[in-house]
Amino acid sequence: MPPCSFDDALPRAVAQLRRAFPDAGFADLRFIRDMNGRVHVVLPDATDQSAILDARAALADALGAYSPGLDVGLMRFSETLSGSALLEEPFVVEAIDGTLVKLIERRVVGKDWTQAPGVDGPRSTTHPPRVSFFSLKGGVGRSTALLLWGRELAAEGKRVLLLDLDLEAPGLGAQLLPPGDRPAFGVVDWLAEDLVASPVAEAMLVEPELVARSPLVEDGYLYVTPATGTRSMQQPGGFIAKLARAYLESDRGEGEGFAARVRRLLQRLEQALEPDVVLIDSRAGLHETAAAAILHLDADVLLFATDQPTVWEGYRYLLAQLAQMAHIVPASGDDDWRLRLKMVYAKAAKTKVALESFRSKAYSLWLEQLYDEQRPEDGPDVFNFAETDDAAPHDPLVILQNPVFEQFNPLEDLNEAAEAAISSTFGPFMAALGERVLGDDAPGALDGG
Repeated sequence: MPPCSFDDALPRAVAQLRRAFPDAGFADLRFIRDMNGRVHVVLPDATDQSAILDARAALADALGAYSPGLDVGLMRFSETLSGSALLEEPFVVEAIDGTLVKLIERRVVGKDWTQAPGVDGPRSTTHPPRVSFFSLKGGVGRSTALLLWGRELAAEGKRVLLLDLDLEAPGLGAQLLPPGDRPAFGVVDWLAEDLVASPVAEAMLVEPELVARSPLVEDGYLYVTPATGTRSMQQPGGFIAKLARAYLESDRGEGEGFAARVRRLLQRLEQALEPDVVLIDSRAGLHETAAAAILHLDADVLLFATDQPTVWEGYRYLLAQLAQMAHIVPASGDDDWRLRLKMVYAKAAKTKVALESFRSKAYSLWLEQLYDEQRPEDGPDVFNFAETDDAAPHDPLVILQNPVFEQFNPLEDLNEAAEAAISSTFGPFMAALGERVLGDDAPGALDGG
């Protein structure tokens, strides 16, 4: 047998379990992948001990470097440190050769990718509408689309909060707030202070000291919580040190991960500012912070993409991860969390052929990874759509390519020509997004005119 790789380990463990315990119910087992990637298998206490002893050597041999050891690679629940509490731990579900495997992931980072989506319903009434803007790569116009829609909403009388979670490439502060208007603190500052439960973190939320109003809307409420404030600008040498701590899990109770801490920050900001809508700028790529923006803020999620092979490959990885959640989050009809996802065709060519090509590739990918199999006996709650269904997650909102926005600085470049370009390039996108998120309450100016 060739050496076992990371990708081989789980299938080999499943194959060994099938041979050794042909009558085992996999729903009653737990597979654990530890921080180094080694695979442990935990069986019900009723499993015959002699059968376990007989199977251990073959399992360890099959897993090679990915075996945690002969004695601990295959055990009963009562023999583990956690015991039956393992059954209560969060897990993802992987389909391995037709078998659904419940997998507990032990990670130093990336834990938020293994937690079930936090969704309060199709449109939660416990907080204002939230929209996360996500992309796999930078340079696709994601942040520009966010700030222009936020500006449009605020100009129409909405109270809008923009939250910058692109912590390693902060941009909203520089794009929307002149240096003299920046707040003292930003998201990175709050996360660093909150990690040690510093009273400074609480003090930031009283005024709040990590929010400023953008002058792009003279009479409206366009609130910005940037990634960094004036304190970091004055002492830039400490920024990366704070950033490293922003991602860490706090020691509150059983520990609070990045997503839980950001959710708590967002709730406090919403209580203080009472916004009508919240727009969240996610970090590009499949980092831990992206898991928060996509899965755990109870937000509509816009998935920005260009029609390039590298982008489709990246979305294949993302959708495959999200597919693991579809097995563990009971949802159907309007409550299905997957309905909160929507593709955006960014920098689109203005041709029917280009749109159809993008939609076809998106449909194939969603059909492969995240849509349910359509079977004749299935009822109406099957999560599947026709390729041309414009309500489907794969069917994109469209933002046309326009060189005006390649190096666009809204604090300097807003003039009559830019306003015309905004209308023609982003108008249809804004109108569709307003209807999707705000429904009948969408501002009348967002009609793509």
